[in-house]
Amino acid sequence: MIRIFTTADMDRILEIEAQAFPKSPYNRRIFANLHRSNPTTFLVYEEGEILGYLVHTPEGHIISIAVDPRHRRKGIGTQLVREVFRSSTGELIWVEVRETNTGAQVFYEKLGFLKRGVIPRYYCTEDAYVMVRST
Repeated sequence: MIRIFTTADMDRILEIEAQAFPKSPYNRRIFANLHRSNPTTFLVYEEGEILGYLVHTPEGHIISIAVDPRHRRKGIGTQLVREVFRSSTGELIWVEVRETNTGAQVFYEKLGFLKRGVIPRYYCTEDAYVMVRST
């Protein structure tokens, strides 16, 4: 089930974030700010417990997504991104992906995203690909 994030979900989101991004996880303050800025588009995927999350803007910018590593390759991330396709008010959906994160690049390509640009040093010392898909 996909639903809107509540503050009661915070600890579990922080656990998933730490597992998914051990070198540079978002902290509680960042997630609180994301929730304040995107109260209706901060989504969680839940099956008994929260297994993943996605934050996006109403216009279609995917800000962050992560799935519990033990539950990857089960379609959870795909379902979360498809929810962005359904609810976005913009003509494009876009996301920044680390140039070294080939797994994420393949994931988005399978969902119809194309690399449309590069942002130098977006992740401090690493460039990001901007990947885009029409709605």
